[in-house]
Amino acid sequence: MSDSEVKREAAEDYLRKIGLEPTPDAIMQLAGPFTQALEIMCTRGYSPDGATWKMRGWRGLVHDIMDNAFRIEYHSWDNRNFYPNGAIDLINFAGFYWRLENRGAPWGRMRDPA
Repeated sequence: MSDSEVKREAAEDYLRKIGLEPTPDAIMQLAGPFTQALEIMCTRGYSPDGATWKMRGWRGLVHDIMDNAFRIEYHSWDNRNFYPNGAIDLINFAGFYWRLENRGAPWGRMRDPA
């Protein structure tokens, strides 16, 4: 079984276990970009408890989301080049933002840039 088949099968199993009826589109979303986003978190030195991204603060995370959106706009919209890194980073930063729920210091350990 190929790596992509293993990921698709695991994604389908996961969706069923959380009470969802898997669709091919949902399976591909989870097995594809969502899995790549989680791989970054597991392999690139993120703190296991989230301290690495929490130190950015919720406004810092919004800034990171906007920064990646602007990069996607530049590469894809303006220059018609696919920019997969920006899409994967957007998934992670949006997830971090969702989990932080605007709690804590808005800019984390950074100073307010204003």
